[in-house]
Amino acid sequence: MSPIACAFCGRENEFSAGAFKAVCEGCGRFLHSCLQCRLYSVSSGRCSSTTTEEPGDREHCNYCEEFEPAGGPKGGGKPAAGDSEASRRFMKLFGAGGGGTGEG
Repeated sequence: MSPIACAFCGRENEFSAGAFKAVCEGCGRFLHSCLQCRLYSVSSGRCSSTTTEEPGDREHCNYCEEFEPAGGPKGGGKPAAGDSEASRRFMKLFGAGGGGTGEG
């Protein structure tokens, strides 16, 4: 196991590479997800790898073999822990990697 810092709340978690459904002990978000990966680009809302298939929900756990922990909060318009529910929904709709792409 190795430590992984949550991209949402920054909490350090123990993480094993095969733990696809592991969640952050601080905020409950999935640790093995696009938004927690070093290859995920906040500015484009996409993976920088050209050899991986993009999932419909980048916040949900996935089984990508190219996953590499990012190492902490990414910012880029993603709400931090403690933001209001309205703010979180707004960013989901209009923020980086938000809705409207028709992917799924």
